[in-house]
Amino acid sequence: MKHVAIHSRSASIGTAVCTLNVQEALAGRAQIFPMGAFRAEDGRPFECAAWQLTPAIAEELVAAAAQRTTPYCFDYDHQTLLAKDNGQRAPAAGWFSTLEVCEDGVWATGIKWTATARQMIESEEYRFTSPVFGYDKKTGAVTSLFNAALTNVPAIDGMASVAAASLCAALSLSPSQENPMDELLERLRYLLNLPVTATADDIVAHLDKIKEMIKPADGTAAASVSLVDHLATLRHDLDTARTAAASATTPDPAMFVPMVQFVGMQNEVAALTRRLEDAEHAELLEAGISDGRILDAQKDYWSKQPVAALRSYLDVAQPIAALSRTQTGGRTPEGVAAGMLSAEQKAVCTQLGLDPKKYAESLAGQS
Repeated sequence: MKHVAIHSRSASIGTAVCTLNVQEALAGRAQIFPMGAFRAEDGRPFECAAWQLTPAIAEELVAAAAQRTTPYCFDYDHQTLLAKDNGQRAPAAGWFSTLEVCEDGVWATGIKWTATARQMIESEEYRFTSPVFGYDKKTGAVTSLFNAALTNVPAIDGMASVAAASLCAALSLSPSQENPMDELLERLRYLLNLPVTATADDIVAHLDKIKEMIKPADGTAAASVSLVDHLATLRHDLDTARTAAASATTPDPAMFVPMVQFVGMQNEVAALTRRLEDAEHAELLEAGISDGRILDAQKDYWSKQPVAALRSYLDVAQPIAALSRTQTGGRTPEGVAAGMLSAEQKAVCTQLGLDPKKYAESLAGQS
């Protein structure tokens, strides 16, 4: 396949040439663009390495064609663009409204050729197709399709300037004037990190998302918020957070212990607490049995109760004197101490000059 092209630098207009397949053309199909990178045989484009057509860009062209209400025109030798200068008629060779993405490029489909054009194609009076298209001067990416032509002259002398003048006139621009809207869209694509193929609708959709993101929580319209001020506030908050994080005191390792040591200490404290409670429980149980606050029948029960419950019980329980080891607390009841002495003990008191009562009490204390 032979690819030749010419373009206008100022208006970023290009014309590429593809070989016309007679049989497919008569069936209503003709290749418009080759897939991948392509250049003119004379070295153009000059602003970038090559024109570019990727599957994604091709899909954009197909979508743009689907949205058009006016069909694309096939003419002869780009006469539609040359008519104003040469004064000749610019009859149409055919019309098409749909594009199709194939492995080898983008094809026009459903072409309705005029009878004259069909006859010329069948007799191979025309052998090439040449689209007029817009492209990105930096990347070479194809951005739009204007029309196509049947041609036998891949490079028409003066075609670049004529194409630029005609297309700029259609856009109400002078040939040397850049479209300010294109520059604005290009800047917005860069700012929003969008691909070069992003359309104005894509840019508007992203701007709508930003409006929702900066809308105040109180429901105030996003239009009342300055995006620059909002970004400045976010930047200030981020810098403050970073400064606080950088100046935060580093934890002192001496203030912390490994978890395994901490758990071990907890277990040791728990074991020591259980031993102390067991000792206290045994002491309280023995005291309660000794003074009768705990009967033999209750011993098994209270030996299984918590120390706190046993302590509470003993605080309110009353001792039973008849069950204590010494019912009188080691003292001889009054009025009976002396009477408990035997005749021999009384004789001893007489011989030694002892008080029988005190002697009886001393004997009771030794029992």
